[in-house]
Amino acid sequence: MSFDLLVDEDFGKHLPANSWQIKGHHLKREALQIDDMTGFIKRYGEPNKPERRNKLEQDIRKNPLAYLRTVFLREEFMAKLDANQNGDHKVRHAGSGWKALKDTGAMQAVSLNVLPAGSAVWSLSFELLTPLLTADDDPFYLFDNPLRKDHTFGVPYLSAAAIKGLSADAYQRAFPGNTLWKERGKDDPERTIHFRDEDSHARRLFGVATDDKQADSLRGRLHFDPLWLEWVQYLVMNPMNKEKGIGTQPIHFEAGAPVTDKGKPVQIILHGFYFNPLGTPDSDEATVRADLARYIAALGHWWPVLGLGAKRLAGYGAIKPVAIRVEASGWKNWSKQGVELKGPESWLAMAKKLAEGI
Repeated sequence: MSFDLLVDEDFGKHLPANSWQIKGHHLKREALQIDDMTGFIKRYGEPNKPERRNKLEQDIRKNPLAYLRTVFLREEFMAKLDANQNGDHKVRHAGSGWKALKDTGAMQAVSLNVLPAGSAVWSLSFELLTPLLTADDDPFYLFDNPLRKDHTFGVPYLSAAAIKGLSADAYQRAFPGNTLWKERGKDDPERTIHFRDEDSHARRLFGVATDDKQADSLRGRLHFDPLWLEWVQYLVMNPMNKEKGIGTQPIHFEAGAPVTDKGKPVQIILHGFYFNPLGTPDSDEATVRADLARYIAALGHWWPVLGLGAKRLAGYGAIKPVAIRVEASGWKNWSKQGVELKGPESWLAMAKKLAEGI
């Protein structure tokens, strides 16, 4: 077990290559509980000259966490270091938890057999073009901005709730209606309710959540899987002081990498499904197809423009559509094996295909 390894101060030397996450947790523990400075310096880099050792000890006492962050980045995520300790970054795999999670079936699309007639399952495939950021609040991690990770398997991901929010944002941009957003209410929750009350497709797709006792909440028909991230890299951002034109305090970010350790583009598949409440109003095939056509058209237009994850407006999480697959139960003129389209325009082409004949 990883917890057993934490009691051994030299455990990092014996861990397999994909245990960088465990080492990150151990290093923060080391930084917060230094009781033997001589042993600490010996483990993490002892200078030859006494004066350099004294300076190092002062720096460590001043900010041990910053020192170990540097050690961690240099050893785990940097390659081909030069004399100034500069080099190319390395991309690391999510680790053994990736295979374990995959073996559970959690990364597969839900089966149509468990959904009511008229429902649909969709899978979106895309390339990640720039690092993707997610937010986590792990208080025991070495860095302040780690990727969100599954608590059991340690695999980074963008949550289903975040995917829903990004989907709703894309839809509102694609189909804004005739009323300006700021005129829909005093704040975003009120404006969202107004928007979805006005747009029946949006109301069915995303539902309405409200604390108003006079109004009913409604669960949306769209359901999303998390977006799992297999490859990880580190970023260091150095915000600039506008007056002095120099950097301030470097900020470290863990990010989903857009390439593998072999330099190949990372492709990601996002699964989801449309739950059709058979027998209720607006549960006919035409309604379902119209809802999905608008939803996928919105993603096809806006996700390649805006990207996914945090800081997407700054260029992070940029994507390029690769393929899309839609399976449906009980639809006329729709292949029982599902319909798959490929290419950068495949999402928009699928939206058009869904809308045909409505």
